[in-house]
Amino acid sequence: MRLLFAQNLLFTTAALFATNAPVFFRTLIPGIALAVILANGGKVMAANERDRGWGSAWSVPHSEQEKVAREQSERLEKAVRAQDWPTVAKTLEVLERVNPNSSELRSLQAYVAVLRHRYSEAITYYDRALALLPTANRAVDGSKLYFERASALVLNGSYRTARADLEKAIALDKDNLMAHNNYAWLLATCPDGSVRDGKRAVEFARGVSQRLHGSSMILDTLAAAEAEAGDFHSAIKDEKRALSLAKGDHNVYERHLQSYMNGAAVRETPQPPKTPGPINKS
Repeated sequence: MRLLFAQNLLFTTAALFATNAPVFFRTLIPGIALAVILANGGKVMAANERDRGWGSAWSVPHSEQEKVAREQSERLEKAVRAQDWPTVAKTLEVLERVNPNSSELRSLQAYVAVLRHRYSEAITYYDRALALLPTANRAVDGSKLYFERASALVLNGSYRTARADLEKAIALDKDNLMAHNNYAWLLATCPDGSVRDGKRAVEFARGVSQRLHGSSMILDTLAAAEAEAGDFHSAIKDEKRALSLAKGDHNVYERHLQSYMNGAAVRETPQPPKTPGPINKS
């Protein structure tokens, strides 16, 4: 999933992925630390964080509850990076006992399932997260969950349902630029021709690029959309711009550029799911 930005509390797992992994998998980033805060202390603790400044409980814990939350988050982060799934499962079980009705925790469990290529399981967790989401949070938080569930659906090969989820995410929060970007990417690169729509992909990708300047990933999306619409001249130009702005490994952008120079649009291919099973089993 293409993610455009992350707040200070977001935990990234980019080291787990090769840069040539499917886009919907490569940049899916959850708020692990925030989920742990909410699972431990609920909305009150989160409200305290807002009053003092986000991240304050992580720099200087103000209570035993916050100290426990920080320790659990660090343990979870370390275990995920090491792909130590038994430890991940134990930590999640502790959080679930504290707050069994946490929508944030279900989202976190879904993310772990995605990391393990257990996409059907992830979708089930996202279903539960949406069902547990308070009505008051339905707009912004619901948009985020539909956006995240779409990534699991794409990886599971459920392209039409993923498109519907991204459309719901955009309808709930028109400022969810992540959803706009991923929607454009899906419309441009989906292996299912009935889902693709080059003209609409260009519309959404261009809208995001006008609001977020200087992003290699956004330009990569725009180039893919232009290629799907048959405008390879623009696709080559924007992919070259993406390459000039890209940091780290350029292999993905170079591969896309070569495809456009050959007059071929890019097609996304999901990684095959592993045998389904509960996340507490390795």
